[in-house]
Amino acid sequence: MASIKEIAALARVSTATVSHVLNRSAYVSPELEARVMKAAQALNYQPNQLARSLRTRQTRTVGMIIPNITNPFFPEVVRAVEDVLNREGYTLVLGNSDYNIQKEEAYYRTFMAKRVDGLILEITPVKPPQHLYRHDWEEVPVVYIDRLYQGLGGDVVLVDSLAGSYEAVCHLLDRGHRRIGVITGPLSMLMASKRLRGYRIALRRRGLAPDQDLIREGRFDFQSGYEHARSLLQLPSPPTAIYACNGLMALGCLQAIRERKLKCPEEIALVSFDDLSIFEMMQPPLTAVSQPVYEIGSKAAEMLIERISGKVTGPPRRKILRTRLIVRESSNGRLWRCLSAP
Repeated sequence: MASIKEIAALARVSTATVSHVLNRSAYVSPELEARVMKAAQALNYQPNQLARSLRTRQTRTVGMIIPNITNPFFPEVVRAVEDVLNREGYTLVLGNSDYNIQKEEAYYRTFMAKRVDGLILEITPVKPPQHLYRHDWEEVPVVYIDRLYQGLGGDVVLVDSLAGSYEAVCHLLDRGHRRIGVITGPLSMLMASKRLRGYRIALRRRGLAPDQDLIREGRFDFQSGYEHARSLLQLPSPPTAIYACNGLMALGCLQAIRERKLKCPEEIALVSFDDLSIFEMMQPPLTAVSQPVYEIGSKAAEMLIERISGKVTGPPRRKILRTRLIVRESSNGRLWRCLSAP
């Protein structure tokens, strides 16, 4: 394997210049940098990452935990995180927990044993586990996505789930719906409880009391959306609209609606929190609350890099991102059943 001395000789520069270029430790003119990189490539130079990490006390790696890699929302977040980290010379190591708290802790301990430089966490419990209370976030910075834990160090990127949910339900109320079913995610999770709260606030501000029979707690997956939609549609007085609190559950709802041979939106309207890329191509196209998914990941990665590099110090920061309601056919009409009701 080529050495720094060999690269320096081929590029006709000092070994210090080569070191500065390869380690990004000092400014080197673009001309000299290009000569060094050309020489390194010609000699097939591979840096000794272990030696570098021991010297700099950095591994140039970041650990990230997500709960469900099969949900289209999370791969887009991960892609954004990876784009930012790669640009800054970091490698992402990913763990998928399947909403399992034990797996989350196991990934955390693995990442810490491998001495990652920082963590990006979107974890399951509404109350943080004890190992995070003991974590030194100033030593190994942490950014939480859609999790807000009181008394726990770390920066936070949040989506305004309450406002997005409120807007979605108001949209249905504006179209004449009064019996609106809702399928939430696990209410132990912050965003699920916020989305349910937005639903309740929208009803109450229109003088309607939330009906517990119309509220179902799902699992943020297709099957629970399907099962709960079937249950809602079998009620003696079924809802005239269903609000599914994530995209996978909305797809399950649509399957249940089709099985009942109901016309959407004429006989049952459907709105999703989460705008999946396939929604616009479906029949009918689905109305959805769109989250700034790529921005969630990129902002989390940028905040983490700022902490790792020391550009930002001090108390934890909180970044709240807005949602946008995209109205499509699945809700954009008034119900025949609703209009003809006594």
